Amino acid sequence: MIQQVLDFVGYIKAKPGFYTVEDNLEEALNFSERAFNFLAAETKKDFLYVWDREVTDEDLKWEWIGNLKLDWELTIENIYLYGGFKNWGFCDALAFPPQSDYSSIACQHDFFTEEEERFLEEETNLFCKSAHGMGDGTYGIFHRTKEKYPFDILYLDNGRFFKTNFSLDSYYQAMIDSMAVCGWQYFYLDFEEIKTKCADFKVGYWLLYPYTEGLIESPLGRNVTRETSRLDALLHHMEVCVYLLPKIFPDKDFSYHKQRLDDFKTFLNQ
Repeated sequence: MIQQVLDFVGYIKAKPGFYTVEDNLEEALNFSERAFNFLAAETKKDFLYVWDREVTDEDLKWEWIGNLKLDWELTIENIYLYGGFKNWGFCDALAFPPQSDYSSIACQHDFFTEEEERFLEEETNLFCKSAHGMGDGTYGIFHRTKEKYPFDILYLDNGRFFKTNFSLDSYYQAMIDSMAVCGWQYFYLDFEEIKTKCADFKVGYWLLYPYTEGLIESPLGRNVTRETSRLDALLHHMEVCVYLLPKIFPDKDFSYHKQRLDDFKTFLNQ
C-alpha cells in the first residue's frame, strides 16, 4: 500500500492541466533505511513505555512515508476543486503527545464540549492532515488507548469527529480511490452519524471556501453561506465531486462514489 500511495502522488504530479500541484515525492523516495531504522527503534521503546505493549511492524512501516505530502487544485467549468494530504509522522502519531498545532486547531472551544476537548487532547493524535494545508481542521486521527491496539481511526472535521471502519491500509486505499479530494472521507462514513452531527452545525471552512467570499459560485446547486447547515453544504459538495471527478480523471472509476451519493440522498429523503 505504501508503494501505491507513492505511485498515486506520482500520478497526480504528472497529470497535466492542474492549477497547482505541490509535493515532496522526491524527498520521500530518498528517505534512507538508516533514518527509518533509527526512528523505528526509538518508536518501539517509546511505544512500549507509553502503551505497555509492542508496536507492530505493520504500523512502523508507515514511517517510510511519514512526511509525504501532496496538494492539488484546479478550476473546471467555473468550479474550483482541490485535494491532497500531509502525513505528520506515524512514529509521532503512535507514541508521542499531540502536536501543538493539532491541539490548537482541532480542539476549538466554540465547537467542542469539555468532554470532547478532553477526549481529543488526551486520547487522540493525528497521522494525516487532509487536503490543501489551509488550516481547515480535517484530519485522520488515531484513538489511542492501552485497551485496544491497533488503534481505531477517526475522522475529525472542524468540530465534529466520526467513527470509521478504516485500517491504515484501507484509509489510504479509499483516499487513492477518491483522488484525495477534499472531504473524501464522507463517502465512507455512516449516514446516520453524518446527519446527526452535521444537520444543526454550520458549514466548515473547506466547504465554504469555493462557493462564497467572492470566489467561485458553483452552478450545480444552492448558494452555500456561513449560515448553511453543514449537512446541506456537504451534500452539495458530494454532488460537485461526483460530477467533476470523472471529468478530471476519466481513466478512474467513481461508480462507488456515485452510488454512495445516491444512497445518501435516499436516506435523507426517508
